[in-house]
Amino acid sequence: MIETARLVLRSFEPRDEEAWLAMVGEPDFGRFLPPIAPPTKDSFARMVERRSALERERGHTVWAVEDKLTGTFVGQCGLYPTEWKGPEIELAYHFRIAAQNNGYATEAAAAALAHGFTHAGLERIIALVMPANIASRRVAEKAGMRREGTASYYGIEELLLYVGEREWWTAAGAGAPAAV
Repeated sequence: MIETARLVLRSFEPRDEEAWLAMVGEPDFGRFLPPIAPPTKDSFARMVERRSALERERGHTVWAVEDKLTGTFVGQCGLYPTEWKGPEIELAYHFRIAAQNNGYATEAAAAALAHGFTHAGLERIIALVMPANIASRRVAEKAGMRREGTASYYGIEELLLYVGEREWWTAAGAGAPAAV
């Protein structure tokens, strides 16, 4: 579990199913993502299994993010092998519409990066952003990542490539984790 001033990043649990399905079912959820199959209870269970295994194996995954004060599921954020095969490790963040525009994504992203560089021992973490996704670009930048050109992943050309490296990364005022 990772805690920031306002958030808790934790392993997904069965109780997150309804909130996660609601988030990935929101109208604009996949607008800036590669196409995915419609989410189901079975796909949620498989996702939890896959992420739990990743966390056991590598010490990081994409975690559930909840508001520390209310305990409400607000999104997901974390680290995983790019295209689920690596070798690059990618930062990902997705938040419910109701939780957007309040700094949660930046706060969670900075905490995930800090965890990756300190506890997981990673040297480099990337983020891939569609050029039109201005909000996601800002999150990567505010979380302390630098733009390093473009890249092609997930069958998508010209994704913006953001990079954080342990050697120079800082949370850039995004709110480093209070406890890990």
